[in-house]
Amino acid sequence: MRSWSERLLVRRICASDRDACVQLVKAHHGPVYRLLFHLCRDAHLAEDLTQETFAAAWQGSGSFKGSSSLATWLHRIAYRKFVDACRRGRHRVLGEPLDQVSDQVCSNAPGQLESVLADERCRNLYQGLARLEQAERDVLVLHYLQGLSFRQMAEVLAEPAGTVKWRTSQALARLKILLDGRLENGNWQDTGWNDSKPRIDREPPPPIARAEGA
Repeated sequence: MRSWSERLLVRRICASDRDACVQLVKAHHGPVYRLLFHLCRDAHLAEDLTQETFAAAWQGSGSFKGSSSLATWLHRIAYRKFVDACRRGRHRVLGEPLDQVSDQVCSNAPGQLESVLADERCRNLYQGLARLEQAERDVLVLHYLQGLSFRQMAEVLAEPAGTVKWRTSQALARLKILLDGRLENGNWQDTGWNDSKPRIDREPPPPIARAEGA
């Protein structure tokens, strides 16, 4: 259920209140940037698409009906921006291989065994994700990294919730197979993922700082 503060913010956004849009950016910039970074695997492109997402949200604020949460609405806009970038070739040109991104996201703390082991598990996961099809990675990112429900994912992807749930299950099963081939004795639990709620407890690098006037 939407909180009172979000309902108020939605009303202000629908009225094209500029202060409300500033508040929207402050509240949701992190999750939107994280989504786009995990999708495109390029910090510069992720920040560009994040800015485009909020610009599009502001331009379309008057038509927002409030039927979904603000987070779902922004995820839908961000995902469309990512798809458009792929179609225009921006992702293909600028995106880095996911197994290389793992070195950025999973940087370890020297001398701390637990951190090193966690980083290795994280790196294995990212390398496994790199071998999936883009559509398979997308549903895993939305569900397990962004925490969206299947209903919310259905809104973002414009697909039936049942289809999204099936696709996610199939993608997770394929990722398990890929990782089992990388791990000694197929020890799935050592990756930090389980059958119900896999997680990667790593954050993407911070957004690129913009020079004034850029």
